[in-house]
Amino acid sequence: MQMLACCIFVHHRANAMSRQVTRHNHYVPIWYQRGFIVGSGTSLHHLDLNPHTTALPDGRVIAARPLTYRAPKSCFWSEDLYTTRFGSRLNDEIERFLFGTIDDFGARAVRAFANGDFVAIHKLFQHFFEYLDAQKLRTPKGLDWIKSKYPNLTQLDLMIEMQALRRMHCTMWYESVREIVSAEQSDVKFIVTDHPVTIYNAACPPTSQACKYPDDPAIELKGSQTVFALDANHCLILSNLEYAKSPTNVDLRAPRTHARYAGQSIARTDAFIRTRKLTSKEVNSINRLLKARAHRYIAANEKAWLEPEKADSGRWETIGKILLPPSNELWHFGGEIYIGYKDGSTHYQDEFGRTSGAHKYLRKKRVSPFDKKGPCGCGSGRKFKECCDGLRQEDRPSWDVYSVRERNLILSRATRDILGLNKGKTWEDVRRELSDDQVKRIHEVFESMWPRDTDLADLLPRPDERILRAVYLGLIDPRTIAVTVTGWLPYFDQVVIAHPFINAGTVKPEFSPTKSPGKYKVQTLKNALLLLMLEPFINAGFVHMVPDPADFSDIRHVLWNMAEQRVGDVDFDDKDLQRNRALFEDDMMRANRGLPDDALRGLIQRTSPELTPEQIAEVMAYMREQHKQDPLALLQHLPPGEEGAQLQTVKGFNLEVALFLAQFTGSVVYTDIGLHWQHLHRDARPANESRDASPWLPVIESMRKVPFRIDDSPGAGLELRLTGKFDTLRSTLRQVRNSVRAQGESPVSRNTVKELARELDEAKKDLRREWQRIKEGDLRGSFQATLEPSIPTGGFERNTVRRLLLTYGRAKQVRATPMALFVRVALPT
Repeated sequence: MQMLACCIFVHHRANAMSRQVTRHNHYVPIWYQRGFIVGSGTSLHHLDLNPHTTALPDGRVIAARPLTYRAPKSCFWSEDLYTTRFGSRLNDEIERFLFGTIDDFGARAVRAFANGDFVAIHKLFQHFFEYLDAQKLRTPKGLDWIKSKYPNLTQLDLMIEMQALRRMHCTMWYESVREIVSAEQSDVKFIVTDHPVTIYNAACPPTSQACKYPDDPAIELKGSQTVFALDANHCLILSNLEYAKSPTNVDLRAPRTHARYAGQSIARTDAFIRTRKLTSKEVNSINRLLKARAHRYIAANEKAWLEPEKADSGRWETIGKILLPPSNELWHFGGEIYIGYKDGSTHYQDEFGRTSGAHKYLRKKRVSPFDKKGPCGCGSGRKFKECCDGLRQEDRPSWDVYSVRERNLILSRATRDILGLNKGKTWEDVRRELSDDQVKRIHEVFESMWPRDTDLADLLPRPDERILRAVYLGLIDPRTIAVTVTGWLPYFDQVVIAHPFINAGTVKPEFSPTKSPGKYKVQTLKNALLLLMLEPFINAGFVHMVPDPADFSDIRHVLWNMAEQRVGDVDFDDKDLQRNRALFEDDMMRANRGLPDDALRGLIQRTSPELTPEQIAEVMAYMREQHKQDPLALLQHLPPGEEGAQLQTVKGFNLEVALFLAQFTGSVVYTDIGLHWQHLHRDARPANESRDASPWLPVIESMRKVPFRIDDSPGAGLELRLTGKFDTLRSTLRQVRNSVRAQGESPVSRNTVKELARELDEAKKDLRREWQRIKEGDLRGSFQATLEPSIPTGGFERNTVRRLLLTYGRAKQVRATPMALFVRVALPT
């Protein structure tokens, strides 16, 4: 589902000055209000639940009249609710172009739903839910909800985010049980409120945290039901299928199966339950719900209907019994969908929108009885008491399916088996015998571990103040992995990196490693070696190798659009170019060394025509020996021309994905790429903020002076980590992260900063002593390195990343990334 482009704000700007700007913004449309007028009347009784008060000079307080009789034009509006400003110019294009179009389709769709016009419903089905979602967010309460999820939104930013989020609930609504109940036989009719799209959950009464203004219970929860009065006589109730089928045997606060706030789905447009005629008591119960979740104003055709609590004062949970759809009508919903297309391709979808059967073979068997002193059920590799102990189900990774760590270990073991490494084969044998079939099978395993309907957010580790987790913002390559990742694990608890494998299910057949495996031999060799190098780190829970989020759902186009809008001009750093050039030249040299004899001889003759045949033979022998010693070199001749052409990929997170992962997992971000560092400070921190004026400057200065050593051998890095030699420094860095994260935008205590700086200085001394204890011969493969920390007030974040967290991440409480670290490594010349 595509989002409306933000250019709506500047469309027709030239014409805006030639007419009257609309500043009287109705957040509940006039046409919708008229549906609650019964009979020949033209107005509604309008009740202010919190009337304005005026304090008089003599101390008396006078409240405005709460009950009035008004025409719809005078109800549910606010001045400049959607108006944006460009200097002194006012712009009302949100009201006219966005909501004008939405209300046009919405009016026809609501009428079709109320009247049961199935031909019109089929045509307007998607428009109805788009209107419903927009209606949920366009009210003052809805806009306040958006503001509560973002820091310091301007009016223009608020309008942009409202547009971007206005379809976020549609997918789960499509997959819900749809019932329309009638009040035609009731003396009491439905009321209209200033927040018409109401969410009910029996486990979340109005006094609960989930209902604290401006929040409502999340629709992803199994027990959440969406209630929307279509008009005075009809009300739509949307229920999650699991709850509708088994209302007494589900956890009402647990997420529904395959919950997601975006993505495609297929629904039957004729599937509705329309059999129930409500009594006056039942209508009053629903009106009580609508009133309880309103912000300030409600309206009805009759005054008495505005006080439903007088007729229904029962327990909050009893409303759920009225909203529950009849069990004998649920046959309309659920089941599986199979579609065949003319080109022979097919599509499958189950009742929760899953498009594969991966959830069946990726499901774990829970250990029974569960040992609280044993491994945690989330698959992190840590003990339960050090991991998920004390966390609610919704605040921890899934225990029901294999975790990121477990899936990577399955892939690693499968790769060893496919390549024959478990049967006595050496790496040299693998390089010599790597076949198309092996390439295909390895990528089939990867694709099966990460199908397109994967709920990545359900698998990611959660923020934990006991763990210093860092997201690497850079390129993943086996030649640099020691300097960029494993060499830092003595100092970081965990590192999150991009998975190097390409997902065959996301690319065209001609570029797919399962359909065209011969093109991926060289890259598969690289990826397999990297996976095996990192296997012990993955097993220990130190490295999280996360696949590209763009491989799942429709987030790929969203991320691309975000990046395109952000990047603009690119100013590459000379050191970045130099490193990339060196890696490219290394690949070219490897490709040349692997040429057949005649091709290699011809290449040498063209580049060094002065050499004799004997000298050329010596050069060839030397290059062949180099090729044999190179673990990344394929020891087989590839077919000439396009048939033997190789596709090579380089994986790494971009800014949006890195910040998404960092904020979701409670990580810091580190990079050794100047361009990323530049974009972090240009696009993900408050404008005009000076790094030199940071209250954390003493900590920054102390961290700059810490002399890190990075070992160029992953095995040595693992040994250093397991020996615990640098636990003191790692603990100090963890304290810095925790203090910065806890501080947020609040003023920081000078004593806190001073104490952390002192602890860093002490840790620096301990670090030097530990390195002095290590034998000189063991330091030959290590490099000197420093960290350049950046700690902006309020941290690093972008509105677009918050949007990703709200939708694809389904995050409830989000904090900015507290700090970023720039890595400088003194490589040998």
